Order: sequence, then C-alpha cells, then structure tokens
Amino acid sequence: MHSLSPRGLAIVDELAERHDFSRDAIAHMVLAVADGDGQMAMFSHPEFGGPGQWMQGGMLMLSDPLNHALNARVDALCHEIGERVGGMAGEGIAGEIAAQQPAWLVAEDNTAWWPAELGAPNATGEQNGLRYAYFAQARRLVVQTEDTLRVYDTLDHRIHGFAQQQGSQSRLTVTSQHGDVDLASLPVVSSRKQP
Repeated sequence: MHSLSPRGLAIVDELAERHDFSRDAIAHMVLAVADGDGQMAMFSHPEFGGPGQWMQGGMLMLSDPLNHALNARVDALCHEIGERVGGMAGEGIAGEIAAQQPAWLVAEDNTAWWPAELGAPNATGEQNGLRYAYFAQARRLVVQTEDTLRVYDTLDHRIHGFAQQQGSQSRLTVTSQHGDVDLASLPVVSSRKQP
C-alpha cells in the first residue's frame, strides 16, 4: 500500500465529511480502491464491518450482508473513490508508482516514520495523535503516541482491524483471529523517544 499525499489527505477529509466515516477508515478504503486500479477493493476495517470486497459494477460483500444501510454507504464511498482514482490517473506520477496511480494518491517524499528495516506496512492509520503501522510478515506493530515510538511483537496474531478507544487514556485495540486484543497485552520489542 502507498502513503497519501497532502492532496490525498485533503480528499480523505472531504470524503470523511460527506460519507460519515472516520479519516482512518476513508484512507484505508482509498488505498484499497487505488490498489485495485479504481475497479475493485479488498479491505478490512471495523467501520466497514471487518473484511469485505467491492467491485465496480455493483458487487459488494461485507461481513454483515443484512446491514443494508452500511452496504449502501460503503458502496457509495467505493464508487466515488473509484471514479476519482480512474478519472485522475492522467495527472502525473509521484515516485515509482505505476502510471495508473493518480498523483494525488501518493506522497512525493518518504513519509515513513517507522523503522526502515521493517519495510512497507500492511496497514497504517492515524487518529487523535496516535498512529500505527502493522507489518504482518515481521509480526510487528509500530505505534507512535506524542513523542514515543514503540514496536510491539504481535506474536501469533494476524491483525485485521484497529480501534481507538477514547477517554482520559486513549487506547488502541487490535482485532485478530483471537478476537479483540488490548495493545498493552503485547510485548514491547523497543521503545524510544522521538525528537
């Protein structure tokens, strides 16, 4: 998956306002639809009911097929993202992304904030001053809060969802094949203060 450019983030904000999903959920879907060249998407996000698939032309599969309201909202979101990805593909390329990727999608500079040795993440997100990057192959989850960067060992968890609980202490919960897992229950591999 790719990182969003500043213009892409502005589009995420616009879509989040219009479609009433969080910025994290919208960014996840934008990247999923872009990876499918604007024609299809495979995604997994709690706001979309977990894992699902979408194809241009009317096919949508969500984990809760009887939730018709959610189905309609997700389909409308995917359709609009698909039109934007397809309609803006000729605007130019940033970095080494294939020609079908619109320039608004990809950040022009290296926006990686996680340890470089982990490579490209399978999922990223950011909300309320907390951001995360998940690396399935390496079994690592990197979380940055304010000025601290922590790398967690995900053990045998195959993470497919992230949720941030609000309150006096903001907490990140991940969803795996074992259900919901509190971040505090995962071993910390490394922790360092950011400048």
